[in-house]
Amino acid sequence: MKQRHKESARDHARAALKWCGIDPGSDFHTLRSEHVDKLLIEADRVRYQKPKAANGSRARYFHDRLQRLAQHKSAGT
Repeated sequence: MKQRHKESARDHARAALKWCGIDPGSDFHTLRSEHVDKLLIEADRVRYQKPKAANGSRARYFHDRLQRLAQHKSAGT
């Protein structure tokens, strides 16, 4: 993935977490149900599908993906 795409994905992930009211670095199992509902709305919007062999909910996998993307460092840092 090109650097500009990584930065865009990071910015989107941070914006999505902010919209859901979730702090970057938070644990999925501590989220309230309204946060999970917003995660699923965002997952539907971006047409996210969990892996076929997933061992957990789509919301948890999407949350983990957003957390990973939000933690990426930019080239300037």
